Amino acid sequence: MTPPIRFAAVQLCTTPDVEANNRAIAEAVARGAAAGAQVVCLPEAANILLRDNRRYPAVCVPERDDTTLRLCRELAARHGIWLHSGSLLVRTEEGDRIWNRSYLISPRGEVVAHYDKLHTFDVRLGGQGDFQESAVVRPGEDAPLAVALPGSGLTLGFSICYDLRFGYLFHGLAKAGATVMLVPASFSAITGPLHWETLLRARAIETGSYVVAAAQCGEHDGVPTHGQSRIIGPLGEVLAGCGEEPGIACADLDPAAVADARRRLPCLEQARELAAPRLVNPAG
Repeated sequence: MTPPIRFAAVQLCTTPDVEANNRAIAEAVARGAAAGAQVVCLPEAANILLRDNRRYPAVCVPERDDTTLRLCRELAARHGIWLHSGSLLVRTEEGDRIWNRSYLISPRGEVVAHYDKLHTFDVRLGGQGDFQESAVVRPGEDAPLAVALPGSGLTLGFSICYDLRFGYLFHGLAKAGATVMLVPASFSAITGPLHWETLLRARAIETGSYVVAAAQCGEHDGVPTHGQSRIIGPLGEVLAGCGEEPGIACADLDPAAVADARRRLPCLEQARELAAPRLVNPAG
C-alpha cells in the first residue's frame, strides 16, 4: 500500500518587487520542506503582482529569463522535493501579452510539465471589481493537464484560480486519473468570502479528489486578496488552511482515501453523456 504524501500549500503576499518575492518564496519553501512536505505548492502569480495589469507585458520577462522559475528549480533540487510553482507571469514569445503559467518541478530541479491558465478572469463585479485578465494574459491553448507523481499513487490535476468556476475541467481531469486538484489562486476579496471555500469543497466532492489551493493574501500594490489557503479532502472536509496572513498549510494526502471516496460515491462512473436540454415554453 502506498503511504500518504505530505503536501504544503504556501500562502504569500506577493508584491511588485520580484527580488523580495523570491526571498519570501525561498523562506516558505524551506519551512515546508522542514515540516516534512514532499510536495510544496505556491499560489498564483508568485513572482509578481501589480495593481495595473496593463503593465505586465513591459515588466514581466520571458520564461528563460525569469529569476523565480530559476529559483524554484534550485529550491526543488536543494530540498529534494516536488515543487509546484503556483503560477508565474511570464512574457509570451511575441512580447505583447503574458502567460499565466504553472510549472511542476522534480526533486532534481527539472521542469517536467507546465500548464497555461485556460479561463481568464474577465468579470464585471462593479467598480473596483471589474477586471479583464484577457487584455494581457493569453489563454492556454493546450489540453488540460494531469501528471502522475512517480511512486506516490497520486496524480495531479492542474488549474489556476478562475478555472475553479468551471466544473467540467475538474470532471475531465478526474476522468483522466487526477486525484489531487491544484488550485493556485489570487482570489478577489469581493468574491472570496462568498465563493472560495464553497467552490473548493464542491470540486473535491464532485470528483472524490483532494484539492490543494495555495492563495495570495493581503494587499498587493493596493489591491486586496482573499487569502484562506485550503487543503480539502476527497469527501469535502477541510484538512488544513491559512487565514489572512502569509503562512503554510500542511496535510498528508492518502491515495487510499480517494479510492474509498470514489467507491462510496461513484459519481464519476455514473456520469452520463446527455443530449442538449429541452426547453418548453407553455402558452400563457
